[in-house]
Amino acid sequence: MGVLQTLAYIPVGLIALAALVKLYFKLITGVCKSKRRIDGQVAIITGANSGIGYEAAKDLAKRGAKVIVACRSLEKAQEACEQIKRETGAEQVIPMVLDVSSMKSVREFCKEFKARESRLDILVNNAGVAGLRKNITEDGLESQIATNHFGPFLLTNILLETMIKTKKARIITVSSVAHTWTKTLDLENLNVEKYWEPKLLYARTKLCNILFTKELTRRLAAAGQDGIVANAVNPGGVKTAIFRHSRGWFKYIIMVSQLTFKTPWEGAQPTIDLAVNEKLEGISGKYWENCKMSNPSPLAQDEKLAKDLWEKSATCVKLAANENFLRA
Repeated sequence: MGVLQTLAYIPVGLIALAALVKLYFKLITGVCKSKRRIDGQVAIITGANSGIGYEAAKDLAKRGAKVIVACRSLEKAQEACEQIKRETGAEQVIPMVLDVSSMKSVREFCKEFKARESRLDILVNNAGVAGLRKNITEDGLESQIATNHFGPFLLTNILLETMIKTKKARIITVSSVAHTWTKTLDLENLNVEKYWEPKLLYARTKLCNILFTKELTRRLAAAGQDGIVANAVNPGGVKTAIFRHSRGWFKYIIMVSQLTFKTPWEGAQPTIDLAVNEKLEGISGKYWENCKMSNPSPLAQDEKLAKDLWEKSATCVKLAANENFLRA
């Protein structure tokens, strides 16, 4: 067989490989089987105008919850809400402005939410970014870790007051298998104080999501707030816009990889399951994949690192005394 004939088989082989990988993801994808209604409950989903967040918002709205679609763009949030209403017939789908990369925006959102609502049953920390160029926000925070970790950390802490009044609540933070890519987390460089390492920055923000969940669970138990549970979830490879800012060779890898990725509906299933499944009542501090409990990396299970990360994060976001409902 000549060289040209051999080369001709390469595209066919790649297509076959992509089809096999796609089939594998289909076979392992977990689906939320709970039919539970959640009428009267209030849910907040960040970054819910598209992708996983949109599918989760649509599902919870269909189950009867009042869903706050919290997005950086009010216009996009409004469009998403109208689309959800058309698709589900639900009426209580409400757009609100929230830029989780801005601590000012987080505080303003929480103030407005508390003025509107007296309860909070479900909080989904879904908004995230990857591949951003180095940028320091007005808070003095690196924008990628501000979006993926600092913002959700502050948002959750401030909203705990309302969840405590509600007595029972579920907090779901979207992480990623990418957390396994890093073997270190230098807290002295958490906010890129010493050096910029873009290839591992996203991975470390996702590691922070799991460590935050772990320490949050410990503090909730210590405060006697066992009715509030927190879990981290890996949605798997999903066709969303999270990597839209990627550059160089990584951008092309993502473009090719997305041929095998899950749909947003499939990617949202583990999040939805953690939010509504009655069989998961009381389970907290765990890491989930494909609607099953899984083991994160050894680093993500480091209790001391989780405690130290909490303290460092509280300093970085300037967590005030009246925002801190879970003191150590």
